Amino acid sequence: MITCTNCGKVNPTDGRFCSDCGVPITRLYTSTPSSHLTSGTCLRDRYIIKRELGQGGFGKTYLAEDKGRFNELVTLKELTPVNQGTLALQKAEELFQREAVMLHQLSSPQIPRFWEFFREGRRLFLVQDYIEGKTYQSLLEERIAIGQTFSEAEIIQILRQLLPVLSYIHTVGVIHRDISPDNIICRTRDKTPVLIDLGGVKQIIQPTTVGSQNPPASSSLTRLGKVGYAPEEQLRLGIAASHSDLYALGVTALVLMTGKQPQDLIDPNTLNWLWQDKLSLSQQMSHLLSRMVAPQPAERFHSAEEILQQLPAANTDVSTTQMSHTIPVTPPQGTFQPALVNNSGCGKLFDESVKVPAEIAGWNWGAFWLPGFWCLSNQVWLGLIAWVDISFITLPLTLGLTWPIVGIVLGIKGNEWAWKSRRWQSIKDFKRHQRGWAFVSWLIISSLVGLLLLILVLILIFGIAIAGIG
Repeated sequence: MITCTNCGKVNPTDGRFCSDCGVPITRLYTSTPSSHLTSGTCLRDRYIIKRELGQGGFGKTYLAEDKGRFNELVTLKELTPVNQGTLALQKAEELFQREAVMLHQLSSPQIPRFWEFFREGRRLFLVQDYIEGKTYQSLLEERIAIGQTFSEAEIIQILRQLLPVLSYIHTVGVIHRDISPDNIICRTRDKTPVLIDLGGVKQIIQPTTVGSQNPPASSSLTRLGKVGYAPEEQLRLGIAASHSDLYALGVTALVLMTGKQPQDLIDPNTLNWLWQDKLSLSQQMSHLLSRMVAPQPAERFHSAEEILQQLPAANTDVSTTQMSHTIPVTPPQGTFQPALVNNSGCGKLFDESVKVPAEIAGWNWGAFWLPGFWCLSNQVWLGLIAWVDISFITLPLTLGLTWPIVGIVLGIKGNEWAWKSRRWQSIKDFKRHQRGWAFVSWLIISSLVGLLLLILVLILIFGIAIAGIG
């Protein structure tokens, strides 16, 4: 039996017209939510299904032809949640309607244009622009098949093209919450990344949601996002803000460059990222990605514009059209002020604008006692000046004071300079290295002092013995 979607009359399967209202039914679909729409199916006497494009957690996506707009190709998204329970269905429908409302408010060449939202039978549909192209997940799989992944220059270009889009939607109070390689399409006609599947969009309520003394109850928030791409507070508590999208974009960049899934890039025991061992990036890009995927919200970037300002230059051009939706965003004050995360290895020894973590401040005993050796493993090449005293030409001029003077300077500034000069895995790794040098220096100095005391004792004994003989 086939149900007429115009009047609800149940008709025989072999009937061509509804026996009640007379509407053709041979090309109408059945009202079973789990059924697929076949090619040629007509919805609302307007949209002709061409083929199925894919299926996600909340529904199927179809390519259709719009007879009402000169047979233009459009994308139809159908609500067909996997869980058919009443509460799950209500929540899915709520999210679907939210997407329709949000898409209606958004206007960007890199977000599919929304056309309408309609119900037919027991099914819900959303109509939006069809974006011809491949998802970056598909492109990545194609590259992996030939032993390649995305380069740093390509990722910089993608970020330059996508960050203005995020800046735009965040400015109007919307977050995506489901950014990943399969939700970004490389548009065929201009190779521009287009952000799709805003089924998890959410209006930003208050900038104090994260870091607030009284965050909203997690039960009132919707937990959405892909495991590995969404930050912990979003998956566990449903708390999401602009930095959540930036986190997911950072993870997406790492996946595209390594060809590995997020769970393969994190230590399951410590939850520390391991991507530094798998990629050889510029120091600026490495620092930027570290901040984007920092585990603590307060440590991340909090605006797309902030990342754009620090993004390394790449030998690629971005058209004016693609950048036209860049909207300045002033970083929030107070608890949202970003903190530095592992900005080691910046290579700018005397650049005071590079903020060194307070945890590593203090006296460096290894640098004080052994400046000429300590500087080698810590890449603070200024410490090589300590070796000036080894020259018989300069020794009369320096009076042997170069080594202790350099030692005092490095004792005071050694931690700061070592953090800036070399890339460290973490503050813990940095401290462990410096403790090692302190122990080595103590061992060497104590051994030398002990040797000198032994020599003095032997000289004293020898002198007493000579005096006794005399």
